[in-house]
Amino acid sequence: MSARLKAVLPLTLSIGVLAFLASELALNFTFHWVTVQDGVFGKYGLPQNLHLVLPALFVSWGLFFMLGADTAALGKTITAAFTGALFAGIAMFFGPMFADSPDFWGLALWIGITAAGLIVLSTVVEDDRFAPAPAFACYASVFFWWIATGLDNFVPGGKGAHTVDAVTAAITNKPLAAGTGAFGGLISMSWIAVVVSIFVSLVVGSLFGLLSVKLAGALGKVGARSTSEPNIAAPA
Repeated sequence: MSARLKAVLPLTLSIGVLAFLASELALNFTFHWVTVQDGVFGKYGLPQNLHLVLPALFVSWGLFFMLGADTAALGKTITAAFTGALFAGIAMFFGPMFADSPDFWGLALWIGITAAGLIVLSTVVEDDRFAPAPAFACYASVFFWWIATGLDNFVPGGKGAHTVDAVTAAITNKPLAAGTGAFGGLISMSWIAVVVSIFVSLVVGSLFGLLSVKLAGALGKVGARSTSEPNIAAPA
């Protein structure tokens, strides 16, 4: 047991440290650094139309390890991020054309079509970078954030007004008016911004995955070098 724990210690330390840094980066980027104005909702800022979405970042980090945790896995993960985000965007664009809110059959139809499209793509293109399972995970990440941010293009006004005055009014009025978006419009964004934000977040997560492997390797070499040094007995 101790040997196994010692073997995974470098990777454990690497992921722990980098997970902390990734969380700091993503959350501060979205709610403090890249904002229309900081301190709008309590001490949180009103984010711009590009978010670093922490859950999506960890999704692609995990996919990177699942796909082999090497440079080839990086390419596969980024490819899955692109195809998943692209096909999700297609469903988000065409679905509301077939059925408006609150009817979901149009979205359901295009989710089915695009999901089938990912399967067809993996069959037609003889390259395991287009395997459907990783792309489905990235596809789901887009829909998760679309729902969280207000379902723009499906729900009227779902992207929110995205101004400080509108958000301030929305979060102080009870009940919220329809179309104010998520959290009174604080994290609401257009559906296109959702697709772009998730794709960027997935790419960043895959890069953190590669960095965690590199850092673990460096820590492992340091540990191996320290244990190989001869023990010099203290004089009696």
